[in-house]
Amino acid sequence: MRSRKFALWLSLGLLAAGAGALEAQSTTPYDMEIGLRTLKVNGNEDMYRTQINERSGFLLRSFSLATSDFEGKTSLFDRFRIDASDLGAGPAGALRLSAEKREVYRFTLGYRHTNNFSALPAYANPLLAQGIIPGQHTYDRTQNMLDADLEFLPGKAISPFIGYSLNNLSGPGTTTYHQGGNEFLLSQDLKDRDHEFRIGTGFNLGPVYGSVTQGWRKLSSTESLGLAGATTGNFPNPVLGQVPTATLITRNDRTDVKTPFTNLYATGQFLGRVRVTGNYVRFAAESNGDETEGLTGSFISFGINRFFNGLAETAAQTAKNTTWRGGARAEVTIVGGLDAFAGFQKDHRDLTGTALLNTLYQGTTNFSGLDPKDVQAVLDAASAITRVDNVANIGISARPEGPFSVRAEYRQDKQTADVAPDLSEIVVPGNPNPAGSPQGGAYERKIKTFDINASFSKAGFTLGAAYRKDSADNPIFRTDFTDRNRYRVRAGYAAPKWVKLGVTAENLKQKNPQTGINLDGKVRQYSGDVEVTPAKFLSLRGSVSQFKADNSILFRHPENFNTDISLYTETGKAREGGFLVNFAPVSFDAGFSRFTNRGDNPFDINRTRLRLGVDLPPKTRTAIVAEYAKDKYHELTPTFGDFDATRYGIFLRFHP
Repeated sequence: MRSRKFALWLSLGLLAAGAGALEAQSTTPYDMEIGLRTLKVNGNEDMYRTQINERSGFLLRSFSLATSDFEGKTSLFDRFRIDASDLGAGPAGALRLSAEKREVYRFTLGYRHTNNFSALPAYANPLLAQGIIPGQHTYDRTQNMLDADLEFLPGKAISPFIGYSLNNLSGPGTTTYHQGGNEFLLSQDLKDRDHEFRIGTGFNLGPVYGSVTQGWRKLSSTESLGLAGATTGNFPNPVLGQVPTATLITRNDRTDVKTPFTNLYATGQFLGRVRVTGNYVRFAAESNGDETEGLTGSFISFGINRFFNGLAETAAQTAKNTTWRGGARAEVTIVGGLDAFAGFQKDHRDLTGTALLNTLYQGTTNFSGLDPKDVQAVLDAASAITRVDNVANIGISARPEGPFSVRAEYRQDKQTADVAPDLSEIVVPGNPNPAGSPQGGAYERKIKTFDINASFSKAGFTLGAAYRKDSADNPIFRTDFTDRNRYRVRAGYAAPKWVKLGVTAENLKQKNPQTGINLDGKVRQYSGDVEVTPAKFLSLRGSVSQFKADNSILFRHPENFNTDISLYTETGKAREGGFLVNFAPVSFDAGFSRFTNRGDNPFDINRTRLRLGVDLPPKTRTAIVAEYAKDKYHELTPTFGDFDATRYGIFLRFHP
């Protein structure tokens, strides 16, 4: 709550500063909607917050102020603008301020505030059958983001700029931890702080233009964990005649990351027919961290074949991620309406990491209850992966005079990956290198893509079709496909001023029949919408859509290493409708929607939105707006997440 109030007062302070800067002008045009909202939730408020999270309280729904007419009363700027939305009781608010003095400077300041919340009843919840909610993986975190950029000499041949960004994420949560033959619920407190400084210049040298940026980013993260659930854990069953229990669990993690980065792009226009663009991006992230952990209780470890009553652990780890990307693209106009293009892009990524883990098992006894002593285990692990993607493409784009247009492209992506495994298993199937280990070696993969789009437009009718085919050889990771096809068709009709129609259909298929994977996935989406304006004062709208997914892949049970099939199916249907009636000075907008989903996650959502506006006498430039919103969520089984939420709002709108 404190961070929400801070965000609101900061935003209002910036708005006041902008208004003060324009105090000398008496007729600055602006539009603002401000008021109060109430909320009543029957049922699971955590599920409501996870999905919607609009709260009771003061709300600045919208604010916009823009002007370039200062009547000679200020020389600080030629243009000034402020935009704000959903500040206060909204779950995600934003503010943007910009000021400019022609050919001298351009300044922009952006601020965003969000409340990230998740507490799903059935997610990570082994105790759901006992009626215990929510699940054990939850978070309630506040995020504040600030971006400031200042450009000098905009529009000139050389335009230097500087910038700064700040991203703060913090808040509590819960998570689970598996240790000593059981799983325990832990409380969690996370604090992430990310700074970014950047400097560079834009350039516009006649036929060649672009920009160069050099930046530095620093992330500091701390996480504290502590025992929050039952001492008997999630599975209070005896193991070798003893129930693993915990009386104390603490863990503290610290991570620091430094990332310098470089960004360059340039475009040149030559002979009026040729345009060439080059780009280069590089960043080198280095992270280091440490961890301390302690627990007491009664535990079991099959790794050391002993019972133990305490554990003290320290860990130190470092990692490096050096990535660069460079490429060029050329576009040539062959004749009017016919262009050819080709390009090449190379991505190179090196990931390396080391970790030293020192674990002391205290008060251990073997499974027969003899030989009490402490046991120390030291794990020194190192892993690395180098991945290179070489992507080449060529294509044509035809836009002749007439209703037809076509764009066709062929791409080839050649991937190579050199993997050095650590002591634990990493998921890389097979081993194309007989001399290597089953989890390491050199891998190659080639993906070929054919992509074509065609459209027809005439007399208000539009018709478009797209087809994309991806085919690949050896998969490297389990989620890699060998064949993927996507079809998309869209059609529409727009009669001037009174009707708009549109339909879209899309079908995506992907598979990997390799032994041990057997990936097979299908996703289909269909939608249609209509908008009719039979009279100036009346507008009607409606839409229908359907989503269907069927996916399967083999997986291995960790407890016995047997293979099984993981199935995921969903079928969703959405219906939406509404109307707008405008009899000045009264307007009324209504919207209704229903979404049903069947399959692995069956639920229904019904939503209603009503908005009534009444303009007061013209000289006041004011309107009163009343809002009503109702959201009803129902799960077929179980019903722990059901809620019925109603919101009322009353707002004042000030407009030019």
